[in-house]
Amino acid sequence: MGARCSRSRAALLVAVLAAAIGIGCGKTNSTTGISACDTGGLHLIAFASDRNQAAGQCDIYLYDMDGSGFRLLRNLNGPAVADSTPALSSDGLFIAFVSVRGTSGADIWLYDRSRCAVSPIPGVNTSGDETQPVFTGDGLRLAFVRDTLGRHQIRLINGLNLNYSFVPLPGLDTTATASDWSPAPDRTGGAIAFVSDRDGGPDIFVYDRSGDSLISLPGLNSPADDLEPTLTPDAHWMCFASNRAGGDGGYDLYLYDLTTRTLVALPNLNSAFDERRPSISPNGNVIAFQTARGGTGWDVLYYSRSGSLLANPAPLASAGSDLHPSLRYP
Repeated sequence: MGARCSRSRAALLVAVLAAAIGIGCGKTNSTTGISACDTGGLHLIAFASDRNQAAGQCDIYLYDMDGSGFRLLRNLNGPAVADSTPALSSDGLFIAFVSVRGTSGADIWLYDRSRCAVSPIPGVNTSGDETQPVFTGDGLRLAFVRDTLGRHQIRLINGLNLNYSFVPLPGLDTTATASDWSPAPDRTGGAIAFVSDRDGGPDIFVYDRSGDSLISLPGLNSPADDLEPTLTPDAHWMCFASNRAGGDGGYDLYLYDLTTRTLVALPNLNSAFDERRPSISPNGNVIAFQTARGGTGWDVLYYSRSGSLLANPAPLASAGSDLHPSLRYP
């Protein structure tokens, strides 16, 4: 899957979570009156990296694209815990991520930047593995993948009440043997892009919850691997990775317009090396992704379709691997 590490309204979702699991308030320095928790930053990229750990064990980092530096994530990372696959909420205050810090394998945890606190999400984790969390665009729901007897299935949980009810997804999981993974919901989870091997794939599908069915996407999939979709909240743009014929080399990134059912060019983005795991801005203009072009593991870069500009800021560079970026770019 391209990684080597171990396994607003968004505020409403996590405020309810905090109330249910007893997260305390952020502390304030009595001398300066300044909160010890860092909630700053407008344009942000969360990602996992082993840059300050032994190879293979990741921590979560939060890069401020405007300040060209890193935001503080107090109480999140630890020397003996591998954390991966971060997902930023639309307001940038919360990070869902995967960790083995519990007792039931890979679980999904939640970090609240305003309280510097980490907690599991009630109702989500089981004795199986829960991975690949992604917030809906409005921050009120969380899509993720559950490993059920070796078969991956997509789940969507609603955080509007203390019962954390699961949202039914009839018509999505229609086979007894295939696996579905890499969910990418739109603003409300009414549409969910995902990867499945149901046709022998992996291929990308888009599920329409209002019709309990899959949307026809001509020209999207190829005989090669089509992976890791990311969807804009309005379900207009979808970026994904593929090693299909005709690319620049290895895995490249592609942009699909769901309104016209056509692929759109991304000049100056791809290279002869792998580009993977895109994360797209709500307007479809900015794409963060990981690439192997640096020669020292994976690096996180970002690209603007306006001017076809590729950004590779020095603070993001490291000798380790930087993986699975999640972009907040309102």
